[in-house]
Amino acid sequence: MSNERLWLWIRGVTARILRGLLALLRLVLTGCARYFDRLRDVVGQAGAETGLLALSLCVSRSIHVLERLFWLAVVISSVIAALVLSRLQLERYFSSPTVISVDRDYRGWNGSLPAVTLCYYDHIDSFKANEYIQEVWNVSIIDEDYFYFMDFLYAVVNATAGNYAELAKFAEDERFDQIDLYEMIQRVDRPFEQVISSFDSGFQVHVQRVMTERGACYAINSPMSTVLSGQPVAYELMPQPLSCQYGKQQCYIRMDLYESTGVLDVHSPFEVSATEANIVALHKSDEITASFKVLETVASKNLRQLSVAQRKCVFNNEETSNLKIYSKSLCLARCRAVMALEMCNCVPFFYPYVDGPSCNPAGFECLLDFKWPIWALHICKCPSTCTEIEYTMQTVKKSSWGVKNNEEVASSETATSSFRWDLIPPKVRMRRDVVYSFEDLVVSFGGVLALFVGVSVMGLVEMVHVLVQNLLIDVFTVLRMVFGRLRRCWRRDDHKPEANHHHARLHDFNERLSLADTAELPPFDYVN
Repeated sequence: MSNERLWLWIRGVTARILRGLLALLRLVLTGCARYFDRLRDVVGQAGAETGLLALSLCVSRSIHVLERLFWLAVVISSVIAALVLSRLQLERYFSSPTVISVDRDYRGWNGSLPAVTLCYYDHIDSFKANEYIQEVWNVSIIDEDYFYFMDFLYAVVNATAGNYAELAKFAEDERFDQIDLYEMIQRVDRPFEQVISSFDSGFQVHVQRVMTERGACYAINSPMSTVLSGQPVAYELMPQPLSCQYGKQQCYIRMDLYESTGVLDVHSPFEVSATEANIVALHKSDEITASFKVLETVASKNLRQLSVAQRKCVFNNEETSNLKIYSKSLCLARCRAVMALEMCNCVPFFYPYVDGPSCNPAGFECLLDFKWPIWALHICKCPSTCTEIEYTMQTVKKSSWGVKNNEEVASSETATSSFRWDLIPPKVRMRRDVVYSFEDLVVSFGGVLALFVGVSVMGLVEMVHVLVQNLLIDVFTVLRMVFGRLRRCWRRDDHKPEANHHHARLHDFNERLSLADTAELPPFDYVN
């Protein structure tokens, strides 16, 4: 009996569950049918409001089902085509909205003259070196270790970013570990004077002593070299380079040297010395005249409206790569310094504008083991500047003042050398401009929508208005139904205790009344 009862109970429960599921399925299907009917009405209303006949035909019941499916396929394919083309236009706006064109209207152009970084061959002051050795190591010229310390000074002063092997030889000597090499160079370096003249006698060409990857040098007509000092400087306060009007002025700068010679690097005034492209060696009694071709790249005003990723270049007054003032050569130099800091936990003294502990001879030995900066040249990547000036040496004329190699010069002050550099007026320059702006993007979106969907901005606003309005109406209707049912349930619960009390009192009264009436009734007479 127990098994039969269990089986009957299971059957009953299963039947109730199936009936509940069927009822739920019937309710869901009914709700979906109502939902699709409501959606059909909303889509038809949206099509009528915006004038899109295809939307109205998709939900119209007056045409055949196949015709409705056809219009639905047309609408879906048009929307997909519009989205694909819009995505392509958006990718073009973010990836390549600029173009570099050729500008040939050379009449009236103004340009900047090249900058020159002059690095002297022998720029250590023997008297200052003696004082420094005596002060720091307490060694005089009569001591045995004097020439050892002097060799160390020469190794530091003559070290460059590409050749510092002589300095690394002193890595085992602990007496050099706490020496600030940059401060030492400033103390023992011999200052030089140059006589600078130009075609504009009223303009003072800027000359500054800087620390470069070639060591201590002098930057002439190079505003960007002010960053190499390590002192904070604003771009607006930087000195301007000498400029001239091409074709109407003879653009040149002349520099006369006394007592010494060196190596010249000709580069853009908005870059720092970092390449070997225009290196000129200047010896005593040399008079060199060099002419340079210039290829300038200018930028339009609209280019600043784009981001760096869009235009793929950086303006000089933009802050990026932890540089307040940007140039590509400066960015690459800082990258090499940061890599040295990461590998050997020190920064070579060539980079005073980079924060970090300065390298001692042991640090340079570590850099030598890592073959720095050879591998850094292939890793460091920096964006170009939006405005560029490239100089190419076209002609070089070198002459001597008659001092032969086997003749001794009586006075070093009379043996001078000079370097004159001028510009060949250009007739072509490059221009960076915006070829696909944000306005063009908006216009392309409008054309795609008009071609494939047939709507305008007003049509889209009307469609959104219809959809939002009907959505709010449905939401408020559902909320009204829910709150109405809850209110009725609350009222039923409030009246239920009073009704139960009333029924109890009525039942007691009926019982009392029935007992009294029974007591007063006459006895029954039985009739035979």
